Amino acid sequence: MGLQSVIERRRHEREELLDRARAFTNQLGPELGVRAVVVYGSVARGDFNIWSDVDVVVVADHLPVRSIDRWGVLGDRPGGVEPLAWTPAEWLGQVDRGNPIATEAIESGVWLRGSPADVSAAIRPTF
Repeated sequence: MGLQSVIERRRHEREELLDRARAFTNQLGPELGVRAVVVYGSVARGDFNIWSDVDVVVVADHLPVRSIDRWGVLGDRPGGVEPLAWTPAEWLGQVDRGNPIATEAIESGVWLRGSPADVSAAIRPTF
């Protein structure tokens, strides 16, 4: 197997994993007020392996207060998709504190919906 075919196979595998995240994103209900969805971690960077999960941050306006309750409102998750849900204020707090997840999402994330600017605008309006 030549180098080019290995690269093509890896691109295809990554797209399949991103498609799982897209399927998850597409089923998120409008009642959540989703501002952004970003894939971070090994799938976003491209250094995933067969044991890798698809790590996803969902930034939404209307989430339950308790983290454990958020799983229920996120709906069905295709195999291997591991979501984390933050409100826009929580997202900005994590960014301000240098949380590694937020930092990595900004630096190398694959934004499936929205952008860091969209989330910031929800909390810090520009005049």
